[in-house]
Amino acid sequence: MTWIQGSAEAATLALESLRSQKLRSALAIAGIVIGIITVVLVATILVGVRNGIAGLFRELGTENVFAFHRAGDPYSPASDRDAQRKPLDPGLAAAIAADATAIRDVGAQIIVPPIVDGRPLVARRGTNESDTVLVEGATPNFFEITGTEFRAGRPFTEIENRGAAKVAVLGSNIARALFGAAPSLGKAFTLAGDTYFVVGEAAPRRGGFFGENRQDNVISLPAATVTRRFPDAKQTIIYARANPGQLASAKTELEFLLRRLRGIAPGADNDFTLSTAEQIIAQFDQIGAQIGLATFALAAVSLIIGGIGIANVMVISVTERTREIGTRLAIGARRRDVLSQFLIEAALLSGVGGLVGVAISWAAGFLLSVFAPAFPSVPPMWAVVGGLGSAITTGIVAGYLPARRAAGLDPVEALRYE
Repeated sequence: MTWIQGSAEAATLALESLRSQKLRSALAIAGIVIGIITVVLVATILVGVRNGIAGLFRELGTENVFAFHRAGDPYSPASDRDAQRKPLDPGLAAAIAADATAIRDVGAQIIVPPIVDGRPLVARRGTNESDTVLVEGATPNFFEITGTEFRAGRPFTEIENRGAAKVAVLGSNIARALFGAAPSLGKAFTLAGDTYFVVGEAAPRRGGFFGENRQDNVISLPAATVTRRFPDAKQTIIYARANPGQLASAKTELEFLLRRLRGIAPGADNDFTLSTAEQIIAQFDQIGAQIGLATFALAAVSLIIGGIGIANVMVISVTERTREIGTRLAIGARRRDVLSQFLIEAALLSGVGGLVGVAISWAAGFLLSVFAPAFPSVPPMWAVVGGLGSAITTGIVAGYLPARRAAGLDPVEALRYE
């Protein structure tokens, strides 16, 4: 009998055994299923979020250096330390551009608080309105620096900015909320009691968090308009666009110029934070790796529990089939054939558990993509292969001792077993 024929016969016997004990087999692989679901689903979510975050910040410019007076998201609460820092001045953009050599353009973005005069900001057009609007001021060159694509219209001009004109560029979500499928260009809407006219509509952004890009909900107004209409808007982000191949030099130069312009003494710590798209992505990768390690540790516990269940089933199976094993050995089956049969049975148990876990993870990912269409529903291949491999390995390790015990039975004693 060839090795292939022996393996096929062992697999056939293993399948017949599993079919005869469906409930017991299902209970044995429950831990494996849970472990694989944990690994594959969390890997899918982490990869999807990571790619969305990467796309979000790369859309803001891979050649840009971002300067902000505090660390973290400008829309999140500041720490006690950061709250004491003086915000950046939008006028710094022109001063930096005038003195920089490694920087080709500098723009500014001003974050307007979501609550103005005790009321939340709401944009309205007729009976349509949006209370999820984010209002930001921007210098005219901001859209070119960040590579903003326009579905229609244009960014505002320097003349409109200097005159604090009441014009706006809408994110795609806001344009749809206010104007539906109709064109928004040249039409008016109200915001905080004032009327603004749409001069541009941005195309939908590609990156984001769970398929949602915050920039799609932004109404961009000229920086001077925001400064005049919303005097409490103090949070400013400086965008410095480096010359090609000079990102590191641009970051060093921006730090030097900001320290000088803000009067920071030599040796004192910066009262601002500099970052780049790749740096922010790397920070998220570190957080994602920590989450992944914690998740995989929990999944390992589940796999161990599943392995114990498989080992228990295999011990019971060997005990129940002692006479069968003795008969096989008595009529000429080799001990390695018996060992292979029970190892294959354990591997099949765990492999089925792995396949069920992957299928459930795939279905859960698909349901998640229904609510977040831009979110990937297909698990990464490394997670699928790694999950199945770890499941089968767990089964073989768990089933080895019972299989060895079966292969080591004395045929005479096995035939006498009751």
